[in-house]
Amino acid sequence: MRARPRLRARSSAALLVGFAMLLAACGDRSGKTLDDPVFPLPATTISATTLPPPTTPPAALTLVAPWVDGATVPDRHTCAGDGVSPALTWSNVPLGAVELAVTVADLDADQFVHWIVVAIGNTETGLVEGQIPLGAFEWPNSAGTVGWQEICPPAGETHRYQFTVHALNQQLEVADDASATEVLSIINATSIDLSSVSGLSTGVG
Repeated sequence: MRARPRLRARSSAALLVGFAMLLAACGDRSGKTLDDPVFPLPATTISATTLPPPTTPPAALTLVAPWVDGATVPDRHTCAGDGVSPALTWSNVPLGAVELAVTVADLDADQFVHWIVVAIGNTETGLVEGQIPLGAFEWPNSAGTVGWQEICPPAGETHRYQFTVHALNQQLEVADDASATEVLSIINATSIDLSSVSGLSTGVG
């Protein structure tokens, strides 16, 4: 009758040995036990110093006229007033600009060119009213005259005029007999940046 307790003792010892073997199996080959997995897995972080700094695009060339873009051109610059060329200012000339040019065209008169000023230095920031910078020169306009052709739409008609500053990637080279329209096309072709302001004018009878 006493054999049954001895069988139980042997059974308990076998269980302890098996449990120890199971614990050993949970370790790595070096004999170290492995930590329990953590869920969720920790996110991988990147140091801010390894990220490239953000780049800011250069500001665009911007032209400003004495009136709000799209508003009426003051009579001072038309045949209803003194007919003098307006003061214009600009900013953010691109680094690749070799020289600047200013053009004025009537968008409602088959691109009639009122003014072309070329060879403006790339460090200039504007035009004074009725003047051009030293070293610049004016090309004949569509009327065949040199200088500013005052704005003067037909009586009762409202025309749109586009004033533009161009940043050119080279010095302007054109034939001496090139028309104002041809020169304007060459200026547009060599512009690496430009900015325009439009203005309205209504002809008076």
